[in-house]
This record gives sequence, structure tokens and C-alpha cells, in this order.
Amino acid sequence: MTTAACALMAGPALAQGTAAAAAGQSGGLEEIVVTAQKREQNLQDVPVAVTALTADTLSNRGINDVVDITRAVPSLTITQTQSPNNSNIILRGIGTNAFSTGVESSVAVVVDDVSLLQQSQAFSGLTDIARVEVLRGPQGTLFGKSASAGVISITSQAPTRDMSAGLNAVATSDEEYRVDGYVSGSVNERIGVRFNAFYSTREGYIRNLATGNKLGGDESYGFRFRGDLEPTDRLTINLIASYSNSSSTPTRTWRYADPSARIFGGGGNPGVLVAPALVGQNVGPENFTVRQNVEGSVDSKQSMLVGKVTLDLGAASLMSITSHQDWKQAAGLDDGDYTDLAVVGRAEGMTSTSPFHARQFAQELRLVSTDKGPFSYLLGLYYANGRTDRYFDRLAVGPLRASWDSEAGTKTYAAFTQLSYDLTSTTHVDAGLRWNREKIHVRFANLLPPATNACYATCIGNAADNRATYKIALRQDIGRDAMLYASYATGYKGQGYDVSTGFTAARAANPVKPEYSRAYEIGLKSEFFDRHLQLNVTGFWTDYKNFQAQSAVLVDGTPQFQLSNVGKLRSKGVEVELSAKPAEGLRIDASAAYTDAKIRDFPNANCYVGQTVAQGCVDINPGPAVTMAQENLAGQRLANAPKFKYTVSANYTAPLSGGLDAFVQADWTHQSRVNFDLLGNPATVQQGHGILNGSIGIEESDSKAFRVSLFVNNLLDKAYASLIIQAQGEQQGLATQQFLPRNARRYGGIRARFRY
Repeated sequence: MTTAACALMAGPALAQGTAAAAAGQSGGLEEIVVTAQKREQNLQDVPVAVTALTADTLSNRGINDVVDITRAVPSLTITQTQSPNNSNIILRGIGTNAFSTGVESSVAVVVDDVSLLQQSQAFSGLTDIARVEVLRGPQGTLFGKSASAGVISITSQAPTRDMSAGLNAVATSDEEYRVDGYVSGSVNERIGVRFNAFYSTREGYIRNLATGNKLGGDESYGFRFRGDLEPTDRLTINLIASYSNSSSTPTRTWRYADPSARIFGGGGNPGVLVAPALVGQNVGPENFTVRQNVEGSVDSKQSMLVGKVTLDLGAASLMSITSHQDWKQAAGLDDGDYTDLAVVGRAEGMTSTSPFHARQFAQELRLVSTDKGPFSYLLGLYYANGRTDRYFDRLAVGPLRASWDSEAGTKTYAAFTQLSYDLTSTTHVDAGLRWNREKIHVRFANLLPPATNACYATCIGNAADNRATYKIALRQDIGRDAMLYASYATGYKGQGYDVSTGFTAARAANPVKPEYSRAYEIGLKSEFFDRHLQLNVTGFWTDYKNFQAQSAVLVDGTPQFQLSNVGKLRSKGVEVELSAKPAEGLRIDASAAYTDAKIRDFPNANCYVGQTVAQGCVDINPGPAVTMAQENLAGQRLANAPKFKYTVSANYTAPLSGGLDAFVQADWTHQSRVNFDLLGNPATVQQGHGILNGSIGIEESDSKAFRVSLFVNNLLDKAYASLIIQAQGEQQGLATQQFLPRNARRYGGIRARFRY
């Protein structure tokens, strides 16, 4: 397969438009340009397992946020919770099993070539997007230390040469109202601008029986401005400024509760019986009610400034990317017991608040050769300085009372390269190397009189680490329309601090070790029948060492649950992606992933609540004063890692009179059962399920100037949970809670799109 890289200076919108036009003339599938290797290339020429979603795909399938991407990428799952800072992005079964401002994510989220400091920042919605790329497997060579499981890369739309504008509107049966629009064009021959803004509001879908209010709703708004300048024929400057603001009222509902279940007992205190708070609720998998005396909220503000400067040197291009990001999350009082009962000595029950503030400055330099001749190269330097502050205050009487303030920071220095050489006209080799130096620090102050070993004044920790990651890939063209590849790559997730309640001087002095991965991958990328059929197949095998997760350990003779390097993992499987245009007006996209993601070594894991000796739980510190139990999780499947998941999307378009087309689209997603608890709690299992979405509408035939559709999501009204956990404060395994996403029930609506 011959390389069809686009010129580095061409904007993504222009490159995609040209490819799509060429495909339209032949009636075949369009070419998709990706930047998975930090240069613009045809998707089918890249020896990387990557799924690319174009702007039209995002719009037609109603993909409005990162969570929705899971409907198009089977290897991607997201553990969605009531708070973004506890949500987890998972690729091929691998995610982050510890939630702390001092721990890196396993899946990097990159927006306009800038890596987000905290994974929580990714859950702010998608608007005016040109392309989303999901790179599966370790991507440490080009994307750095926070990509040990993969990358989600999001590229916003660029200015158009001609004056254009667009407006999208959505109204739904569950009272969502959303509008976003853009204006784009050239000021003169050397200046282009684009402005996008959006506003969205949605009614809640969880009824609070204590107040009559609906929880689970949200409101958001934001904008993005981009200016492209071309001072000379060889110099291009891209300036991007974005801001978003969101507010939501999330909550969890009760999935199961034994009549005898009590919460927040212990130390001679029997706790409080839960049953009175459950009166009137439909406790179970379809429980869309709560009874809470405190209604929490999550408010976030995010801004980003990006400046890209590209200088054409003839044989190569020099690019500078400078960025600054700022993210604040303010959480109102959260009802930690999810009842209207008086618990932990307070009429309001246990409540907490936990604001965050993350900011980062980053600078990247790249020297990218043109694709003339058998040899090409990419050289780069990277620097980032990030810091996240978190304050936590939990209101309770007795040992559950907690209040602390923290700061976690990281400085990263890196140099990287990727080289490509054509051994013959059909055989190619790619090799990449990245050297990374990281410095981390933590400051933690317990604001209450401490227990043993706690930091009542201030604990400070500093650490540094050097690491090299690399990749090599061999590509073999098979004729003009197929390519086989094999690759070996290493990944790296940096050391980190467990910034949470109970932080001690020992934690400050001993950060967890880095996490390493080794990935083997083989793949086929192919096209048939004059680009009317595309088939991509990937086989992968990835081993992880020093996996970072919560475990039970003894510190200074005292048993504690904390973040540690506790085991080895292996993720292996097969992924298949198929796109076809078998008949005039008909397009079918299907993809499937078989993932066998299991723990190989985890000897000192926590026992799940209620686990018995017969179920593998062992007391490691017997005695009258303190008891600590552990289990060995070797052979356990990873949390929220479905063994099999597939998606099928079909679209049929037929011409009408008056220059209009009618279309119908259906999307089906199915996944096998998952356990949301890494410890294997049988009470936190979500059974396999399928979700069907459908739409029907009309659009303008040629320019696609307008499109109107009626749609129904979750047509079969299948309830499912995106998180199931042991109930807060319940210590016998007699109750569970769940987070039900908005898409866990059927709703319909109308979408309208207008372009000029």
C-alpha cells in the first residue's frame, strides 16, 4: 500500500474535504486522514490500531461527549460515576484503578495536540469537532507517559477558506435543549478565523422523593475561537482559545438492600437501618428514584490556550506547540449516605465537599520531514509543568470526620523521535524512541488532629525518575490496497502519590513505582472492490508490570489500604473493523472486540465487603485489636472489561424529489457481562446487554445544507448501570448502589442541522 500522507501545512478540514470528494466521485468509502503518528497520513497506511470518527459520523450518530464514543469503539469502555474525577476511561480492559490527583491516567486524552492534565477534564462535551481518533495500546513513544493503555485524540475544526456558518439544534422528550453553531471564513488571503459556541440544558431523570426535585440534570455552555495566520508562504500560525462551563446534579440510586442492612456502624455502634429511607423506591436495576436530604452538585470551568507555529523549511517543517490549560471543579455538599436519615451524628447525614484546581503549561517542538524519498523522520522535544490542588472536607461526628488540603505537581522533560525507512517499494520499517524525565512533588496538610502517622502539620514529598520507551514496526504492502504490520512497543505510567484521606509521612517518602507495559501487535488493513469494502483486523498481547492499584499493606505495623505496586496484568485479544457500501445509498459499519484482560499476580489485594474465608479471604493480621484481610486476585478479570463487545451501524439514503434525500439509520451496541469491582464482588456485576438507537429524516442532497431527523435512543428501553458499588458505609455486603446514565432509559427527540 503506497503512503498517501498529506502535506503538514494543510488543515485537517481541507484534507478531509478533498478525500471525501474523491470518494464521492467513485462511490466508495472516503479516505480518512489521521495524526496517530504526529503527521497527517491516510488511516489505512498507519501501523497503529486506531479508530477514526469524522465530523459527519459524530453528528449522524449523535455522539456528543467522550462517553458516547464507546458506541463506536468496542475496545473502549468508560466507568461513568456521579463525579468526573472518579470516572475511568478504559482501553482493552486497562484503566486507572486508583483515583488521586497524584496518579496519572492510563489513557491519555489529547485535544488539539495538547494532553489534558487530569482525565476528568475530558468529560466536558464535544462540539465543532473535525475528528476523534482512538489509539489502542501503549503509545508512550510519541504521546508520553500517560498513554500506557492508549490515547483519545480530539481535533477541532479549522477555519474554512470561504465564508460559512452552521447551526445545530436538539430537543428531546426528556427535556434536553441544545444549540451550537459556528461562523468561519477568511478575513483576507492570509488570515482565517472560526468561532464556535454552544449552550445545553437538560432536566434531571432521577426523582428525589424527599424533595420532589429531579436529579441528574445538567447545564453547560462554552465557546472556541481559532485564528489561522499565514504571514509568509512558509510560516503558519494557529491560535486556539476555548472555554466551557458546566453544572450538574448527579447522584447514585440503591440497587439492592437486605432488610437488615445498616450503614456507618462499628466500634460498638450498630449503625442506622437503611430500610426507612427506601420506602417508595423501586430498589433494583431500574431504580430511578432516591430519597436524599442533601442534593449535591458538580460545577466545572475549563479554559485552554494553544498556539501552534509551523515553519516550512523545504525538506522538513518545524512546529512549535505552546499551551496553557486551567480546570476548576467545585462540588457542592454531597450526600455521602444517599438517604434522608440522620447518620454519623448529624441530621443531614454524612456530607462532603471536594473542590479541584488543575493547571498546566506545556511546550512541544517537532521537526517533521516531508515524505519525499525512502527515509522520513520526526524529532521532538517536550516540556510540561502541571499542578493540581484539592481540598476535601467530610462532615461527620467521630472517626469519619476528615478535612485536608493538598497539592500534587509534576514536571516532565522528554525527547522523542520516530524514523521510517522503505526497505523496498513494498516493505517499510518504523522505529521510535522517547526519553522521559519526570519530577513529582506532593504537599498534604491534615486540618484535623491526626491519627497515628497522619500529617497534622504538612507532609512534603519529592521524587524523580528517568525512563526510555520505544517502538518498532514492520509494514508489508500486499498489492495496492492491503497492508500487514507487526509491532512491538513499550509503555510507561509514571510514579505517583496516593493523595487521599489518611495521607502519612511514609506515603510522602515512598511514592508508588512507575507502571510498565510491553505490547505485541499484528494487524491487517485492507480495501476491496474499488474502496467499497474496508476490513481491518488487529491481534494484540500486552503485559503490564508494577500495576498501580489499591491494596492492603502494613505500614509501621499498622494495616492500611493504600495505593501500591501490587501485581502483573495481561490483556490480549482480537479487534475487527469493517466498513462497506454494498449497494447504492447503503453504508454498513461494524466492529467487534474480544478482550481477555486478567490479573496475573495480585497477592495482597483487599477483600471485598462480606467476603468469607471460603471465598478466598485471608486474615493477615489476626488479633483482638486490629484485623486486616486480603485475597489473591490472580486470574481475576479486570474491572469493567467486557470479554466481548460489538457495534453495528447501518445507514440507508434514498433520493426524493426537490433535491432532497431521505435516510434511516440504526445503531446497535452489545457487550458481555462486567464486574465493576476489581476485587471480584459478585454483587457488583452488570449482566450483558444491548442498546439500539435509531433515526429517520431528510437532508439536502448535494451540499447537505440542512438535515432534520427524528431519533430514539435506547429504543428497547433497556436499563443498565455504568457503575455498581458496595453501598457507602455498609460493611456486611448487604447493599449496593449504582449510577444509571441518562441513556439507561428510552428517550426520543429531533435534531436539526443547517449549514451555509
